[in-house]
Amino acid sequence: MTERKVCELTIMDITYRMLSFHSRDEIAAAADYAEYNTGTCDALNEMRLDMEKLTESEFISKYDELSLEKGDELFGLEEDDPKAQYLQGYCSIIEDVLSFINPGYTYDQMTMLEEGIAFDGAFEDAFYGGMEHHHHGDDEDEDCGCGCGHHHHH
Repeated sequence: MTERKVCELTIMDITYRMLSFHSRDEIAAAADYAEYNTGTCDALNEMRLDMEKLTESEFISKYDELSLEKGDELFGLEEDDPKAQYLQGYCSIIEDVLSFINPGYTYDQMTMLEEGIAFDGAFEDAFYGGMEHHHHGDDEDEDCGCGCGHHHHH
């Protein structure tokens, strides 16, 4: 690794390092986290490809929606199901990367969920600078408890 000033690091550098870390087999108890790490690596690979071609708002919108979809899928699975572990890794790394782009991303979502506020255009504009998101909460939504920070529809 070439020694650079920290200010020269890009999100591509950081996500590459994250991908390298989750790809290593020598991590303690790696077998226990194999599906989680596979989900993490798959999401990172997809995001890194999209970082090359999508604008910031397109990227955030795509992965916010994808995280919701995968979170909905996760909601119906048992925690020890390998697919659930895969989806937890997938959703978790999306949340991490979106938080790099918008440090308030997870906090804003959790705050809105705790307050029971539906995602609407005016609220999104206040938090996301007018970027379009596809969250549409209603009174029947509830936090799934998987840690992804999203409401999941029943």
